Amino acid sequence: MSLEKYLDQILDQNIISKLLSPNNDSFPLGDFTNYQEIPLGWTNNLSYKEPKEYKELKKFNKYIFIGMGGAISMARIASFINPKKIIYIDSFDIKLIKSLKQEAKKSSTAVFICSKSNQTIETKLLENLIAVNKKEKFYITDQILDIEETRQLNTPKNIGGRYSISTHLGILPFYLAGFDLKKITNQINKANKECKINDKNNHAILIAGMLYKNYIDNKNLISIYSKNQKDFIYDWLEQLISESTGKEEKGLLPIKSLNFYPVIKFGNENNFTDESAELFIEYNEKIFYTFQKLMYSISIFCSMINVQPFDQPNVESTKIRIQSILDKLNDKKENFHENSLIELYQLLEKDNSDIISFLIFSSNLDNNMKEKLVDQIKSFYGKDKKVIIFFGPSYLHSTGQLLKGSFKNIKNYVIYLHGNEDLNIPNSLYTLNTFVKNQGYSDHLEMKKNKRNSFYFETTYDEIIKKLKVKND
Repeated sequence: MSLEKYLDQILDQNIISKLLSPNNDSFPLGDFTNYQEIPLGWTNNLSYKEPKEYKELKKFNKYIFIGMGGAISMARIASFINPKKIIYIDSFDIKLIKSLKQEAKKSSTAVFICSKSNQTIETKLLENLIAVNKKEKFYITDQILDIEETRQLNTPKNIGGRYSISTHLGILPFYLAGFDLKKITNQINKANKECKINDKNNHAILIAGMLYKNYIDNKNLISIYSKNQKDFIYDWLEQLISESTGKEEKGLLPIKSLNFYPVIKFGNENNFTDESAELFIEYNEKIFYTFQKLMYSISIFCSMINVQPFDQPNVESTKIRIQSILDKLNDKKENFHENSLIELYQLLEKDNSDIISFLIFSSNLDNNMKEKLVDQIKSFYGKDKKVIIFFGPSYLHSTGQLLKGSFKNIKNYVIYLHGNEDLNIPNSLYTLNTFVKNQGYSDHLEMKKNKRNSFYFETTYDEIIKKLKVKND
């Protein structure tokens, strides 16, 4: 069937209308109890008004954003655009934690704790490690906290984390990076207007139709390519696709590559074919226009494959598992059943799986070490092998849903890398390394519970680099 036929199907069913006024013809309820609960606040237009809090925040020289997943994804992109002003952390890299702890001591630096629920355990740990007694600290959340009103920036409850570009989580980092608030508002509203039209010229419909055509043709891997591989735009879209579509053994697996089709490519023009969507992207306020269109397109696609776009059941179950294991730390030795290192290297050498994922947990990996490890793994398997590499804890809040809710054919290696350095966590009974190790093992157990092909190992960075080099040499 041609792309035109699928576009006609979207128009005939008026899926845009089903998305905006959801019922059982739109998509399953998922984790929601009724269709009135579906968080569609992101489809509403914004009225331009500069919040008083924003003006007050301009007095600081630097801004540190602490969070996970959708709560931090826009701050990551803003940090690429203006690294002198915007800093983010969504990892347990001890070197970075120590550096940001020193930066946070300055009264000229503001810290933002980004968590819609204000219950994200990793975010709370990072807050305690970096800014436990920080005065210039602000909370972005949809909860009511017992703090000064001026230190809380409220987000709407009817907008989910990965769809939150129109909230403080999305707009504030860009505003502080120097972007114009009125232009951001106009770009979001422009996208809303265009994406709600039931017409073939609607870019959201074109993207959704392209994805659906290829999905029906059994092409459920989607290649994504950014203008700059370090701009974090891929990561934003990866989470949107993975968490929204990766359920009930359905969905799309995004891979950072240009070696195959279908592809979503960010470039210098808008162009759509049966196998590709090239989207115009600039590092200015127009980025909100492009992102808003993509949120509509993925939601439409989810409706077409009959998947709930706005929940993340496996992400929540992993959080519960982690907390359960942490509550029983005295019994952890009884819980751990790791594979031997000999078995790991035998599996790596003989692995003929279609797709392999490496899920790395460590508090002793900086960005340079991560890049080297990624390069070594990819070199080990060659460019023809589909290998995906994720680092905890951040992937748990993005692709973690997909890995447990879809794609049973992926072989997952959950690897904890020991380090020589550790940190005590204020107000906690365990150290950082203890938490990281238990977190990795928790995710492995959740994968096994969901009948995924998962293996858990412990080794060191130097050891795994050495083994990967042996074959390459």
